[in-house]
Amino acid sequence: MKRILSFLPLAVFLLLALSCEKRPGGDPQIVAAVAAVNIDSVKSYIDDLVSFNTRHTLSSQTDPEKGIGAAVDYLAGCCERWAQKAEGVRPRPVIERVLYTVGENGGRYDRVQQVPQLMVSLPGTKAEREILLLAHIDTRVLDVMDSTTFAPGADDDGSGLACLLETVRILSGVPLEQTVKCLFVSGEEQGLDGSRHFAARAREEHWPVQAVLSNDMIGNVRASGTGLREDHKVRVFSESRSGEDSDSRQLARYIKEMGAIYVPDQEVVLNYRTDRYRRGGDHSSFLREGFASVRICEYCEDYERTHQDVRTENGIDYGDLASYVDFPYLVRNIRINLAAVMNLAMAPARPENVRIANAMELDNNTRLTWNPVPGASYQVLCRETDKSEWMPGLPGGLSDKVDEPGFNCPLSKDNYFFAVRAVSPGGHPGLPAVAR
Repeated sequence: MKRILSFLPLAVFLLLALSCEKRPGGDPQIVAAVAAVNIDSVKSYIDDLVSFNTRHTLSSQTDPEKGIGAAVDYLAGCCERWAQKAEGVRPRPVIERVLYTVGENGGRYDRVQQVPQLMVSLPGTKAEREILLLAHIDTRVLDVMDSTTFAPGADDDGSGLACLLETVRILSGVPLEQTVKCLFVSGEEQGLDGSRHFAARAREEHWPVQAVLSNDMIGNVRASGTGLREDHKVRVFSESRSGEDSDSRQLARYIKEMGAIYVPDQEVVLNYRTDRYRRGGDHSSFLREGFASVRICEYCEDYERTHQDVRTENGIDYGDLASYVDFPYLVRNIRINLAAVMNLAMAPARPENVRIANAMELDNNTRLTWNPVPGASYQVLCRETDKSEWMPGLPGGLSDKVDEPGFNCPLSKDNYFFAVRAVSPGGHPGLPAVAR
């Protein structure tokens, strides 16, 4: 029987917050939500997802126990249960089943048909911007066209689906200012078709997307071939096509920063590539539409697990089974997602028109200007020109806190890059805007 775990009421968050050590700059509500990620919940989701035999894009949509149709029913059922229990706590979560057509242009399809996926919206109290979380439903074996063979997909991408389910479970009871959308996409293994559909819809409908976090394989700790085991590092891939200070790079750095505050025992490793060699992910669909988008992925990849038929061959076990998922590692990665998403959902908008006002002057000082962000204070960031990450503070003990737009500092604009970000009254920093 499929298990749907109970909703965690808001009062429990407050108790958890009191029992958690509050790190400097940490919000007690976020600390409580991060602590609420439950390893037993995560295990149950993956066990249930594996029980559908295969979630292949072209698998059955009518069998109540097997195939992608049953998997989507399960995901929707979990979210609907939590949404019902969230009545009166925040704007009610909205669950939308989405159908799109595949196979019209050939590719990895042997027929034309409609395929299901799911969008769960957690509306913000202000709902000015949106943060998207992605994971893909579908699984595969060696033959990408095989839609019936057992394809458990515990890590690829049951781990990502577990992240989204825990996010919906926990955040259904937490009022956030900005909207969080969890997109359970299909068609990834056939060519990113489900995410391409959502990304095109986001562009056509003018969704105010601030950030896209795609979680694809976040539960494995072993590297096949080398035997390397790394259970305290996770990669964040961010594209390089538009330069060092692209919006996607700023998002990746932000995830690393929030992870260090709220999940200090898990290192976020910035990978300045769009993705791995000969592999791709659903974040790419959103990149093509111009959205800031990153992929969160395990540090080590086990090719004996992913895209394999379940079997034993020459003494080696193959297949993406739940027994190979490292659940404490997966829980930490889910917590990093929650920390980043919740901070973004409570942070102000990015400042606009950030400029080096004295850019044309021969001057060893730097004068920054920007448009005001209502209700926000500001933080000035800098880094030396050969560095990729913002410094934790301004050199020389200079204060980086600013109450009103405008900042003058005795640091040369020739030696540093500068950025400004808005900070909420509750201390939640937004994404930085680089001074030009």
